[in-house]
Amino acid sequence: MDILINLLDSTVDRNNFDCGIENLNQYLARYALQNDKKSIGKTFVAVSHENRKKVLGYYTVSMAQVELQDLPREMQKGLPRYPVPAMRIGRLAIDLSAQGKGIGSFLLRDALLRALSLSSEVGTHCVLVDAIDENAKRFYLRYGFMAFETHPLTLVLPLKTIADSLKR
Repeated sequence: MDILINLLDSTVDRNNFDCGIENLNQYLARYALQNDKKSIGKTFVAVSHENRKKVLGYYTVSMAQVELQDLPREMQKGLPRYPVPAMRIGRLAIDLSAQGKGIGSFLLRDALLRALSLSSEVGTHCVLVDAIDENAKRFYLRYGFMAFETHPLTLVLPLKTIADSLKR
């Protein structure tokens, strides 16, 4: 399947997206474009070359910060004692018709590369993600994310880890 990832716009069909989790469906249908216009969050959609209107998956990102003491201990060394800048992946969802085809990994890679690119212009130390449940948490753990001790569904990946993985 040949996939494109584009910034969400009004040309795609947001209303027929179904990932099996109603609040993620509703976010795309009702709030993603509004949040984009207000610069609250930017949503990127995966579509196929054959059908550029059907959303196969999406993710939403925004800037964030994380308190030093919330980071896993192995990340705290050498960091300042004030909040650390981050990019947050607030949502990542795949349509039921496209699950199991690698689109989630493809979207995550795009988001991580976007964070790495952003870090050359805006201070960004890590990527945060809010897993919606334990299944989503397991997905992120496979890619090297680490869970916070105090918020077990919030995970973090240092940009250095992302950059190092590209060197291999």
